Amino acid sequence: MSAPVSPWATEAELQSPDGRFRAVIEGAVEVGMGAPTSGTLKIDERPVLENCNPSMVWSIDSKLLAVPVWAAGGGQRLALVDPVQGHATVLPERFSVLELHSFEGGLVRGVDSPAYAPRTVEIDVRAGD
Repeated sequence: MSAPVSPWATEAELQSPDGRFRAVIEGAVEVGMGAPTSGTLKIDERPVLENCNPSMVWSIDSKLLAVPVWAAGGGQRLALVDPVQGHATVLPERFSVLELHSFEGGLVRGVDSPAYAPRTVEIDVRAGD
């Protein structure tokens, strides 16, 4: 497993595990002085979603990309992006700052608030399957 992408990264590029898709966060800038960043998610050069944090992770089967999205009113929510359809589903739970580590078996694992009071998170995204 590769090292997680930092929520403070100004750019990120991740190839899907099967090699079919390339996800990129472009134009990422700090959301506040010294704060994590926000940019545009593109998959295979197609713009998909705005206000994304670069700490993204592919599911091991390459069917979904999990990416934090900055929410209105503060914090982040987790978006699941279908790379074929270019459709994103944003989950309702709010987080401070997500650093995503893995996405396997319908579970997205990582850390919320990695720089201050970190807590391990495991987000079950199988609901509705």
